[in-house]
Amino acid sequence: MEQKTEIRKKTLDLRNSLAPEVRALKGHAISRSLENTELFQDADHILFYYAFGSEVDTIPLINKWITEKKIYLPKLDAEGNLMALPFTGFETMTQNNYHIPEPLEHAGTRRFEKKLDLIIVPGVAFDPAGNRIGMGKGYYDRYLGANKTVPRIALCYSEQVLDEVPKADYDETVDLIITDQKIYTAPNRK
Repeated sequence: MEQKTEIRKKTLDLRNSLAPEVRALKGHAISRSLENTELFQDADHILFYYAFGSEVDTIPLINKWITEKKIYLPKLDAEGNLMALPFTGFETMTQNNYHIPEPLEHAGTRRFEKKLDLIIVPGVAFDPAGNRIGMGKGYYDRYLGANKTVPRIALCYSEQVLDEVPKADYDETVDLIITDQKIYTAPNRK
């Protein structure tokens, strides 16, 4: 099995090589599939990720569902941990050190994790068992590990699903992986 760094580089190169119009078409199919899942339909409080680079674009979903569901986006705190903050509009966001927009933190808006019904998870590579490789900083693994009871769905292009990805003890899995071609249901999320 290839090491995570190699898999990450190859899969990112592949994802980045997809033409923007192809990514848009695939993203539309992924969004429709997500919206049709029971987990999404039943969720009232959803943590989305803000799509960065060639990730599956979540902005159309956020815009579509903001009036019907409570939407949260991740923010890195001073210690480098993710937290969920309410999305109040793109104009009220600021860029973090990675140039990814995130909500502004205000007094009294520290933690919303107990409200979450669903976490939409980004990633670079996945396998049908629900294993994932992220960008390598461990932000989502730590966050998912601290919020084990909340269902999680990964969004990715079919090219990002491999037969198997390496998994360490600290790596967190997802419940569903939704691609433009198929939905994978993880057999046993840890």
